Amino acid sequence: MLPLALALVLSATPEVAILSSQGEVAELRFQPLGLTALTAPVARFSHGEGSAVLGSLLPRSRVVIASATTASRGDLSFSNVLVRLEAGKPARLLASQLAYGSRPLVTAEGRVFISRGVAGPDSDELRVDALSVEEIDPATARTRPVYATQGAFTFLAGALGRELIIYEVTPRAARLIAVHVDTLAVREVLPTMAGLAHDFVVDAARRRVLFTQGTPGGRSWFVEEVDLVSGASKRLVEGPEVTLLPAVWPDGRVLISTGAGAGLETLGGERVVPAHGAGFERLVVQHQGLIVGLHERPSDFPSVFATQHGKPVTLAAPSSSRLDVAGVIP
Repeated sequence: MLPLALALVLSATPEVAILSSQGEVAELRFQPLGLTALTAPVARFSHGEGSAVLGSLLPRSRVVIASATTASRGDLSFSNVLVRLEAGKPARLLASQLAYGSRPLVTAEGRVFISRGVAGPDSDELRVDALSVEEIDPATARTRPVYATQGAFTFLAGALGRELIIYEVTPRAARLIAVHVDTLAVREVLPTMAGLAHDFVVDAARRRVLFTQGTPGGRSWFVEEVDLVSGASKRLVEGPEVTLLPAVWPDGRVLISTGAGAGLETLGGERVVPAHGAGFERLVVQHQGLIVGLHERPSDFPSVFATQHGKPVTLAAPSSSRLDVAGVIP
């Protein structure tokens, strides 16, 4: 047992929900900030060899909803499954046929949304799949349709109030839409855009979305900002690398990566997040002054870093593992 004094300190310390995977096994830990020793995993589950494991913490709980692929070869387009992870219980399968590499979207209210699909026939052109966005009850696993289309993919970029912000690519065009989760009303935010967008960040407080976009047929990349109410868009910065990794600092400043080993800088060139090595910094979770991110190194395993009220803080995580940060328990 932990000494009483240490137990009291840890009980008042924020914990970070960290998912790690090696080979075909994923583990969930609740890692206290400032603790150099790695805590024991509270849950495990099996997945396909080399799968990314992406999760989201249910608000006001110690439950993580995670997605991973069960396959390692063949058509992986809709090979992910959704599992519920919590201490002292076996991993529970909630749904299958999730889009490969997709993270479940958990709203501030604790509602869970997933992107699913059924592969269409192979084609020399753009394959057309049956796509859906569904709400799933994390307790009962019951699903409710929210949106459906035919195309290449639907990506859950984030939420604005009770609207889901969805990036979809269909044979007609790529576009950004907002779907109300209760009325199911669909609102076009950006009617047409290139089908190369990625690294979406929804800044709900300022009613905007940021993402990296590419120039079709070209080698230039840029960060675009779109007003989620008016649909007005503007190009913020351009660069030669796909890894611009836009992020929003708590005070509203937009941060980008200018290259490997450069950390994250404001659009004015002020370095706000230092480099943690020769890779790239990706901000994953921000919560009441605590910022947790991943230092990603091409062809290598990532590491985690954290700052609390602007100061670096120790955050232990498994080494030689694929990592994800699912959330923070205050």
